[in-house]
Amino acid sequence: MAANFEHVSLVDDPEHYEKTFSTFMDHKFPPNSREAWVPMVLKHGNIRTCISRLEQSGKSLRVIGIGSGTGVEDCKLINGLLEMYPKIHITVVEPNEDHIRQYQETVASTENLQKADWDWRQQSWDDYLTFRRETNDSSKFHIMTSVYSIHYVQGGLDAAVDRMVDCLKDGCVLLICINRKDNGLGMMSDWPWRNDHFIGLGDQFDSLELKESLERRGLLCEEAVLAEYCDVTDCLERKNESDARDLEDFMTHVVNFRERAPSEVYVRFVKQLQDPKICSREKGRDFIDVSGDVIIAKRE
Repeated sequence: MAANFEHVSLVDDPEHYEKTFSTFMDHKFPPNSREAWVPMVLKHGNIRTCISRLEQSGKSLRVIGIGSGTGVEDCKLINGLLEMYPKIHITVVEPNEDHIRQYQETVASTENLQKADWDWRQQSWDDYLTFRRETNDSSKFHIMTSVYSIHYVQGGLDAAVDRMVDCLKDGCVLLICINRKDNGLGMMSDWPWRNDHFIGLGDQFDSLELKESLERRGLLCEEAVLAEYCDVTDCLERKNESDARDLEDFMTHVVNFRERAPSEVYVRFVKQLQDPKICSREKGRDFIDVSGDVIIAKRE
């Protein structure tokens, strides 16, 4: 087990988070892999059933994105839903100012997306729930998405699931993308400092435990793997120091990890990247498996 140390969480530095996340996405492949869940949702029987009922009432399809980032995945989903049903109300809950600004710019420049009714909430999921309580807002949603964001939600797995399910209409769909515990990054994440700002990685919980929590609450689950890999060659060969440092910070979620970590902790991190069980080498490049699971859960 790696020793803990004084550090600044990447979560607490939105500007640096944006920079390192962008570098991570630039090194990740295959391209657009995080959008692979969108067709699964659009084809899901429950979505079509919801829309059929709404066509009779004329009410809006209510969608909420939790930790939506820059909206890349959400926008694909909304575009697809608009082809199926013209009246959509989407609530975007995203605390990062730069991310929500980019998301808004995408909507403003996309004619089809402007057909939807947008409710922008620059706040965390927990703050949004507090706002709902304070304003006696008991409205519920037909579709809820959490794409690699549930590990930022406070209170532990079961509490996080309870709060999400409570906002979901009966017969409707909750979609969660989550990191796999058995991928390369999961095998590295026995770092105690990650527990300071994550509940969803390391020894906390994985997609199997998430699915079990959902099923204990009576939700029916389907799942699929989102295969993704990240090129971490820069971290080992140091030919691009800027990208190497960004990748190190994003993987550990520590600002300036190389400078802040004790030497033995940093050396252990590099050795883990050199472990063939964690990273594979192909055509002179080093890759770490960062695959996730997508879980589509139906509330009965």
